[in-house]
Amino acid sequence: MRMFFMSYARIPVPRHLDASQDPNRLVLQFFDELCGKVARQARVAREVAGFVERPGMPGEESIKALFESQVFVPLYSKRYFSSPRCGREWTVATHTVAQGSRPSIVPVLWTPYSLTSTPKRVVEHYPEAPEGIAEAAENYASMGLHQLLDLAELPDPENEHAAAQVAQVTDWLAKRIVDQAATVPRQSRTSFGRGRATAPTTLAGLDDAFADPPFASRLHITVLAPTEDQLPVGRDNTRYGSRVGGWRPYGQAVGPLVEQMEALAHNLGFEATVLPFHKHQAELRSTEIPTAPWILVVDPWALEDPRIASQAREFDRARRPWTAVLSTLAGDDLQTMEQSDRLRGLLLTHFPRFHSEGRAGDQEAVRGLAGADVFVRWFGELAEATWMRYLRYIHSQFPRNGADARDVRESGANLPQRPGVGRGNGAPSDGRLVEGRP
Repeated sequence: MRMFFMSYARIPVPRHLDASQDPNRLVLQFFDELCGKVARQARVAREVAGFVERPGMPGEESIKALFESQVFVPLYSKRYFSSPRCGREWTVATHTVAQGSRPSIVPVLWTPYSLTSTPKRVVEHYPEAPEGIAEAAENYASMGLHQLLDLAELPDPENEHAAAQVAQVTDWLAKRIVDQAATVPRQSRTSFGRGRATAPTTLAGLDDAFADPPFASRLHITVLAPTEDQLPVGRDNTRYGSRVGGWRPYGQAVGPLVEQMEALAHNLGFEATVLPFHKHQAELRSTEIPTAPWILVVDPWALEDPRIASQAREFDRARRPWTAVLSTLAGDDLQTMEQSDRLRGLLLTHFPRFHSEGRAGDQEAVRGLAGADVFVRWFGELAEATWMRYLRYIHSQFPRNGADARDVRESGANLPQRPGVGRGNGAPSDGRLVEGRP
């Protein structure tokens, strides 16, 4: 049993980065400070005070802690409300045993987030302004805790002032958690809706509380994966189905990857369409405005099929700005791990341009993603980045095609309306997403 569970949107970490470069470092640093203060105020051991999921931690341990914690501490940010996993954690936190009771939630403003942009189910839980710490409260409300922590680490005399404000806000949050925990019965959420008698061991299948975007922009997805009757000789069939939509590279507990991508795209404000490669093939060769950005998702085992291999090479040769590639290399699939060097070689052979060009995230995603969480994070990153490149591309076509803004809307992009993209939202004015932004 833990007093609080910290929920945050994990940022994918490229393999070449060490712990000091981990973009989630400030989250873990903040958790350690908060956990220590909660433990001291409540006079309990640190291991009882709080829980946060750390890299490499078994998913079952995290889910168990979520169901057994007394207080839920979400770190609000644009990324947080775009994460299906965070939305499902919120669903767990708001389903309590006692009917009609108010969930114990102490939200943290990690990065500034408009109340009007907050999902409907979250509005009544917007972060409160700390009391009795006027200047610290004002800076916390305007900058968010992430920026205050950033300032506290700068090699400048000002960092001491920022560090003091972080300490004040953290003290206030710790007191809020301890006070909230005192009102919650020390028992797990053993009754969990939909007729369940016990807490599930996976979040897959739970409702995503944030899946209510105001509109949808189109996103095309193509999956290059074999069905169970198209597998290479010797390949185990337990992660495949009779159709491509049944492909489960990360195992039965996670479920079909297509369903995961559709849910995440919906959260990000996209209407995802999963279609065969040939349905979009003409757009690779055409100079006409494409109908939507396109993400290609590849099972490296599929590249042993000559037809699929040919499609992959064509996609790479075209290397259009509105396209991206993600591939899977599941770390819990023994057969895949035994053949990992050969499978990575196939990916490099068939996608040499995606391996060597563009942002580090694009290159990382095509080399093979080991886990479902990592895949979901990079899918969100590349969906947004690809949409921005698509936007720049179709605008570059205006003079040549005589198009104007009215033509763009007919292409399905909903360009003028899309929120949360541009200055102050993790993307500079040229549309490139910044690595490591929360």
